[in-house]
Amino acid sequence: MCGIVGTIGTRLRLDLSISLLRHRGPDHQSEWTSAPSETPVALGHARLAIVDLSSDGDQPMHSSCGRYVIVFNGEIHNFIELRKELEGRGVQFRTLSDTEVLLQGLMLEGPDFQLKCNGMWAFCLWDRQEGSALLGRDRFGEKPLFYTSLADGAFAFASEMKGLFPFMRSVTPSRSVDQDFQDLLRYEATAVAVIEGIRKIPAGHWASWKRGVLSVCRWWNTLDHIPEAPLQYEEQVERWRELFLDSIRIRLRADVPVGTTLSGGLDSSSVLCGVAHLGRVGGLRNSETAGWQKPVCASFGADGPNETPFARMAAEHVGAALNVVTVDPLKSGWSLQEALFQVEDPYLTLPLPMLATYRAIRESGTRVTLDGHGADELLSGYGHLRFSEWDATQRTQLAEVRSIVNSLVSGELKPPAAIPLWEWLRHRIAVRLRLALTPPVRCLQRLSGKPRPPLAQDTFYQDQSHPRFQQMDWLTRSLFEAFHSTFLPTLLRNYDRYSMASGVEIRMPFMDWRLVSFAFALPWTSRIGAGFTKRILRDSVRGLVPDPLRSRRDKIGWNSPKHVWFRGPLRAETEEILARNTDSPWIGTARAEWTRFLGLEHPNHQDGENLWTRLQPVVWSESLNRGSRGITGSRLPT
Repeated sequence: MCGIVGTIGTRLRLDLSISLLRHRGPDHQSEWTSAPSETPVALGHARLAIVDLSSDGDQPMHSSCGRYVIVFNGEIHNFIELRKELEGRGVQFRTLSDTEVLLQGLMLEGPDFQLKCNGMWAFCLWDRQEGSALLGRDRFGEKPLFYTSLADGAFAFASEMKGLFPFMRSVTPSRSVDQDFQDLLRYEATAVAVIEGIRKIPAGHWASWKRGVLSVCRWWNTLDHIPEAPLQYEEQVERWRELFLDSIRIRLRADVPVGTTLSGGLDSSSVLCGVAHLGRVGGLRNSETAGWQKPVCASFGADGPNETPFARMAAEHVGAALNVVTVDPLKSGWSLQEALFQVEDPYLTLPLPMLATYRAIRESGTRVTLDGHGADELLSGYGHLRFSEWDATQRTQLAEVRSIVNSLVSGELKPPAAIPLWEWLRHRIAVRLRLALTPPVRCLQRLSGKPRPPLAQDTFYQDQSHPRFQQMDWLTRSLFEAFHSTFLPTLLRNYDRYSMASGVEIRMPFMDWRLVSFAFALPWTSRIGAGFTKRILRDSVRGLVPDPLRSRRDKIGWNSPKHVWFRGPLRAETEEILARNTDSPWIGTARAEWTRFLGLEHPNHQDGENLWTRLQPVVWSESLNRGSRGITGSRLPT
């Protein structure tokens, strides 16, 4: 896991850009520039050493023939199997790293080699002989890759937007930033960014450059890789369990200890208990079992939601010692302005708790964690359960769905209330009218904020006409959008910044492409039924996860006590920010909300959310102005 940067078509110094990405790779930094007689290119790398800790794994890495040079950010979790395959084709390896496996595979097969890779990545492969570049990004966008155009067809790329600032003449918010602030889930799955002049290689895409022309091509569509699921539910559960445990197994491959984070919910508890199970049955190296025995749980103390008892239950079940990190915003290591410059993109959530947690993880000696992200979007999270009501074809099904949905709030499942015939008929007519009068995408996007214009860069607009998508039930369609277009892409972006700010790599077992493809082959009744959401996950971890956790119904989420912090430890900084940003276009709204918030006798969590929503644009724009000062354009030719 690392930070990469480069200029293609021009040869510029990378030292400042690499230093701006050093938090992503504190172990080694280096750059390479092409010879004066070659096409001008510069490639830079900041390394976080995880696999092959020797200097052999340092980058930029060159092929033995000297023709190719690669910089790579990420992990190829199945690199051992791919290495054996390549060795069978006569390839000789000089290192033990997954970087060289990716290099050799791309040399032999080009961008199609990504189809064989299981993991997360962003890379640039330079062909010195052809004077061409190949860039790629993993299927679901776990690893970022930004770029900006330079003079005469040249361009620069980097793992974070701030790494591009030295090559840009100015750094300003994009023209659509006001719309982005109104719907912060809108743009992550597109090629656009919140800074003018910067774009993304979208998830599941690769790009090629030659003679000043950059072309972007999609290489992955989940809909083209959905298998046939077993018809029997019991066989589906067995297959899910098999894929889930194998996903964990290959994500434990590392030459450093691999730890886990633990919220006390079903998803992270399943990951921890899955690791413990694999440790019991054998087949893991010492380095693969050393870290998980001290799982980390974040706590807000008495001020916020507390899931520590649930996390401790999971830890004790597997014989692990829980490490509880109590988050104090004043001891996080970041001010509000510094935090937003670090994470770059605005979002609904205050970033301080996450930044503080991963800093504590790094300080404890752990640099790799397994996290439970992705399960909500695959199985049945957030508000998408309402679509299962549309899928219900019987009164008893509708009654059960409503009973399950109500239990998520109460924490208790009550017997389904019988639905009168007249109510059932009215419900079915309403569903049919809604589907007949409203395009499918507009139906789904009611969940993800205000209706979005059809952006060509958002692959979801293309995928809605795919035959496999049309065959899906409504709950599965809504989750497909959440996974590929709105909720999850945004979450992946945020957690990349939260963790890499302290040089910590997150691995996500639920993001294994085999598990993802299988999940979208399942009917909605495998996700919600028998009294539960995430039905297939709960049944697959029976005997691994303690039953009180496996059958837990309520969902708390990682919600910081903003309403307490802004009246206490963050008040002084907030008032300073409002006082010095008199020219901000958002200052009037922010000040009005601040005055209203301070006037509340007993503010609640929603009041804190409302305040942050209106305060964030001011803080974000200040972080952009201050953070880029003295950096912008510093590496451009004078």
